Amino acid sequence: MRSVLRRMALLLIIVSAIVAISALTAQAGDKIVEEIRAAYSDNVEVRVIPKIDNFIVLFDQSGSMFMTEQGTVPAKAKVGKDIMSALNERLPELGYNGSVMVFSPEKSLIGPEQFNRTSFGETIESIPETGRIHGNRTPLGDSIMQMDGLLSKSAGKTAVLIVSDGEKNIGMDALAAAKTLTDKYPNVCFHAVSLADSDQGKTTLQDITKLNDCVYADGNELTADPAALDQFAKDVFYMVEVREIVEEVVAVEAVAAVPSMDTVYFEFDKSDLTPAAKMKLDEAAEILSDRSDLRVVIKGHTDNTGPETYNLTLSERRAQAVQEYLRSKGIAPERMETVGYGLSQPVTSNSTPEGRAQNRRSEILPAR
Repeated sequence: MRSVLRRMALLLIIVSAIVAISALTAQAGDKIVEEIRAAYSDNVEVRVIPKIDNFIVLFDQSGSMFMTEQGTVPAKAKVGKDIMSALNERLPELGYNGSVMVFSPEKSLIGPEQFNRTSFGETIESIPETGRIHGNRTPLGDSIMQMDGLLSKSAGKTAVLIVSDGEKNIGMDALAAAKTLTDKYPNVCFHAVSLADSDQGKTTLQDITKLNDCVYADGNELTADPAALDQFAKDVFYMVEVREIVEEVVAVEAVAAVPSMDTVYFEFDKSDLTPAAKMKLDEAAEILSDRSDLRVVIKGHTDNTGPETYNLTLSERRAQAVQEYLRSKGIAPERMETVGYGLSQPVTSNSTPEGRAQNRRSEILPAR
């Protein structure tokens, strides 16, 4: 029996290593993610992680955005649109939900929906570059307040990107409006893509971004420097986690002595150990007794029947039941860590009774 368990342990360790290597080298196949990863050496793990759960682009379409200096420079509306088009092409698709809104008048162009580079690019392309100048006044504060309803339905962290020259000549003060929403929704961050050509407009946008330590980006710099645009995308949307991959060579004799990674199963809505589970745990306890230097992690799981919070507690009880049994066999409690995962890590589909039975389990794994 001992040799069979050790062979199983070796096989499971090899499988686990293959899975781990696959996890290090794969992330969705998104072109921007792959480009970011390619910038690092081969001996590191690179993960691109979203900083936010949602974003809202608030694009200024008031008269001042359509003005030019006798036609010698593009209208600020075109500059802002070009920046957002370029930003759209530099954003990794990491699952955040996005919306694009314009003012005035206030209008939602897309979202909230999961960010997709193609659909959001088409939406940005539809934003007008020219429009009515005279009489088209700037209700920046009122437009910020119009997002209240959308923010109330957004779970998690939300980035609001104000694409504007910061001018205000009608309605609520823009800074006061942003502060009202920041106080109401602490997970909201107001960032600015500034097209300001006046000190007043620049100051307004800067003050708004300072409410929650957010990002102020000068539109001229974003236009002139692709690296600045990439940095803005990183500052607002995502972070890069880099970890060195350490290659280890382990002797076969040492690997074979690792305790078997047993899995025990539970009846529906139970954390009591079955006779079959106790037989497996007796074998695990024997191996752990022989290897007093080894520590293990006991992971508890459930099927998807019932509320998520209840299943999390049930999975913890299952892990603790395994720990208590091993403790009764003389295994020191400080050598065993327990953790419950609830219904979040099924090994097979929960669509059949057989699948749910396999998901009602606890696993014993060597601690890393």
